[in-house]
Amino acid sequence: MTAAEKKSSITSNNLANADTAGFKRAGSLQRSFPEMLLKKIESGKNNREIGSISSGVYTERKFKDMRQGGMRKTGNKLDLSIQGDGFFAVQTPGGIRYTRNGNFTLNRKSEIVTQSGYHLLDTDGEPVQTIPEREIFINGQGQLSFSGGLEGAEIAVVNFPEEENLIQEGDNLYASVDEAQMPAATDAVILQGYLENSNVEIVKEMVNMIKTTRHYEAGQKVISSIDDSLGKAINEVGRA
Repeated sequence: MTAAEKKSSITSNNLANADTAGFKRAGSLQRSFPEMLLKKIESGKNNREIGSISSGVYTERKFKDMRQGGMRKTGNKLDLSIQGDGFFAVQTPGGIRYTRNGNFTLNRKSEIVTQSGYHLLDTDGEPVQTIPEREIFINGQGQLSFSGGLEGAEIAVVNFPEEENLIQEGDNLYASVDEAQMPAATDAVILQGYLENSNVEIVKEMVNMIKTTRHYEAGQKVISSIDDSLGKAINEVGRA
């Protein structure tokens, strides 16, 4: 029931962000009793990650599905999407964070920021600056140019070879486990005027939610049945 409750929470969050640009669905890896027992034996010692062996299942870890979402054309010059692997780097009060959500806008200083006001960073780690009243053009490598032949900075797109190096935070942001400089996503292509859709498949998530709810209800019935049996046994023993 605990595993089902955790899975239900993850599925609910996926459904809530089905329309969030650049959102990546989450899943959970669950272990059955035989798998838990084998892993416990192989470890040769107490494993806090597994906990005590029970007759149910255990949620071993949560993971992110980093598959590419579909592209949606908006025509907005400040809507950017990344085709391929990579993340935009943004400056937040808590430090540099990473996101696939390219729904950007301009602040009063003509700097490109997220909808929450976090600065989009260039390859030098500085906020990306635009030129007021100039049309903005951004090529596939993230290089800014403006009407009149003027050039600007190059948007930073970094890559994380290992998913374990990312920690998911709120506001569709990720933090890096390692504070070292992340490698550039050389194969990534930036598309101007497009947003990446969430990779959540609503129908599949709804099916998962129904299955999880039924598993939870089945667990409740088992507990109720055992409780009734114990109650009858105690009462009968008491009368005897």
